[in-house]
Amino acid sequence: MTSSRNLALHATLPERYARFDLLASTIDHRGRLLVLLVDPAQDGSSGLPWRRQGPWSPPTPRFDATAVICDSDDVHEIPLHGLDQWFSAIDAFGEGVIVGAARIPRPDYGRTYEQSIPANDVILPRNVRAFDSTGNPVGAFYAGDGIEQLLTDSSGRIWISYFDEATYQLLGPDGTWSCSYMPGLARWDDPGSDPWFAFDDTGDKLDWCDCYALNVGQSLVHACPYSEFPLVEIDACGVRSITPNPVTRCHGLAVSGSTFAFLEHHRRGEAIVWQIRRARRQGAEITEIGRETLLLPGGRPPTHWARGRIGRDGNLWIHEEGNPRQWYRYEIECG
Repeated sequence: MTSSRNLALHATLPERYARFDLLASTIDHRGRLLVLLVDPAQDGSSGLPWRRQGPWSPPTPRFDATAVICDSDDVHEIPLHGLDQWFSAIDAFGEGVIVGAARIPRPDYGRTYEQSIPANDVILPRNVRAFDSTGNPVGAFYAGDGIEQLLTDSSGRIWISYFDEATYQLLGPDGTWSCSYMPGLARWDDPGSDPWFAFDDTGDKLDWCDCYALNVGQSLVHACPYSEFPLVEIDACGVRSITPNPVTRCHGLAVSGSTFAFLEHHRRGEAIVWQIRRARRQGAEITEIGRETLLLPGGRPPTHWARGRIGRDGNLWIHEEGNPRQWYRYEIECG
């Protein structure tokens, strides 16, 4: 039997930022709303004409942006100057922010991706960049093409999931670069560290075609990669367990102990339905125990797809497609 549940309104970007274009939006590990804003009039025009060149093309000219951190009524602005990529992801990094460009140009050297490329022929864009609380750069690194989500945890580790078109250039021991496809999930301990990839621990046990659902908690990270959607549990040292999961097509995840809430969204006739499929893990098995249809505050059915889908322990934050200025919260109720 499916019950209904109203989501809580969690955060709304203040109205004074309504005229700004929004490039990125998230909820950080402290529950704060973070956004990356651009003044559309900064170049003297009424819009951002270079945006039509596509996400792979660098902005011309470079542009300035403002990272805004909203903690209830406390609002902090961080100016970011001279940005040269379309940063579409943002999260907290210490007292500052970290931003990521999901799509970057893939190298074209007149070779197939299967061929190795001499190291001197490769210049990789640093498409993830960290800034302090005043906007000064404090680190940058290459994170590959095809970023799905960028999340930081309370220890400052950086977690990046990828969708199915993703590629990552790897430097081999012979000094040449080769291309890795569908890297799935990676972690950086800081902007200057080498990445850890989940596929290093899982090998051929599962595919990482697309990391559909990701939950970055205080001490554990959980992920459900496509196409089998197993529940992968990870700590700071690597993969702890892989549990077969009967709940497929999950797009978001909340976790509280052995209780899980998997988000899926689908069409039912002309309507769009957000649904939570609750499950419990006992030993090496996950069993579905109930379903909830999610409604917006006041009982309004959603009219757009669920986006954002930021999972952090027992909380899952969602916004409606087209409105990343307003976020809603689902929290697991155990018992």
